[in-house]
Amino acid sequence: MASLSGRRGTNCTDTEWDEYVKMPQILKGETPSEWMKRIWERLTYFRKNDLLLTQSKKYLEARKLIELWNKYRGNYDSYAPEIGIAICFSCDRLVYTGEQTKNIGNYNHIGMERHWASHCTGNTFCGVNYDEYLKIKQKSNSMYNFDNEYALHRYRLWMQNAIKKVERAREVGKKIRAYTIIQRKFIEWYYRPSGLCAIQLAEHYKLLWKIREEMHKINNV
Repeated sequence: MASLSGRRGTNCTDTEWDEYVKMPQILKGETPSEWMKRIWERLTYFRKNDLLLTQSKKYLEARKLIELWNKYRGNYDSYAPEIGIAICFSCDRLVYTGEQTKNIGNYNHIGMERHWASHCTGNTFCGVNYDEYLKIKQKSNSMYNFDNEYALHRYRLWMQNAIKKVERAREVGKKIRAYTIIQRKFIEWYYRPSGLCAIQLAEHYKLLWKIREEMHKINNV
């Protein structure tokens, strides 16, 4: 007779399955960060040993246990709905997922799609390298299946992410160059006070600090 966990599409034991089912549940009074810290060691074990369900291999959705009294049966009924927060396995960060939406026959969260396309620092969510991407693109449309469509979709998300990273790097480069120029202007003024009037100096100094603050914010993203 197949184990309970085996019938659900995972290789974990029944004991591990019981643990896995409870893992997404945030405890009463627990913050998302505290939940992530509490389950992290065991979650890492499940990930390394490929014990997660197929729909949970890219992120784990947080759930909140709710119990309601059933007056007809005289006991509590419980359910654990998603609360719009997940752990992304590509960058190991908490992500606010938002609403759930259907996309190419597979259910993903709007928040996860946006995260993968813009802020995710890893790329394991893609699962497709450039050579594999080219092989799929060379197929005729009639030969496409769901896996091909979804692989192309994830690769496009990764491409959007990569493009935005390059754009952010360019912006940082511009700010660094501007910062260097302003520093040089300040040094010129310091050694040659007649080079700039007080108002011009104040404007340069104010801009210098504004750029430094923006660079600090970007580096912390």
